[in-house]
Amino acid sequence: MAFADRELTCRDCSGSFVFTSGEQEFFASKGLGNDPVRCPSCRATRKLMRPQDREEIPSYGVYASWGGRTPRQLHVATCSGCARSAEVPFVPRGDRPVFCSDCYNEERKRQDAKQQAETEAMASRTTGTRNTSSADEFEGPGRDNSPEDNDDPESVVSAEPSVPEL
Repeated sequence: MAFADRELTCRDCSGSFVFTSGEQEFFASKGLGNDPVRCPSCRATRKLMRPQDREEIPSYGVYASWGGRTPRQLHVATCSGCARSAEVPFVPRGDRPVFCSDCYNEERKRQDAKQQAETEAMASRTTGTRNTSSADEFEGPGRDNSPEDNDDPESVVSAEPSVPEL
């Protein structure tokens, strides 16, 4: 589809501006069906205005969400980690723990460490290397791991299991 330059009138300054074929192609590629209603200079001025200076957009102070269009609702909850009061951007339901930002960061570190350990354990199992803490797998009838029949688990010497030849 061939686009041709068109002359439009700005909503704010009532001046005319050219809607170029390149801009029309860009609008079409983004799926925008409407033509621009402001000239480039009025668009730039409008972008630079703070949200509270625009008369059609309400202001909600420091608790405004992106662009200041809707209020950000904060709810007070008790932190499950330190029992202090915390403000969260969701309604606590009670079926899951709620953390303050400090406790949440600590919890994330613990979960990341646990995930890393599980990944390393899975990798070691798949490569065939044996973890020394899994000596319990090889104990059983006919397998004597204690050299002097000692019940102390620290004195148990772990020997590699023999693999029967097929």
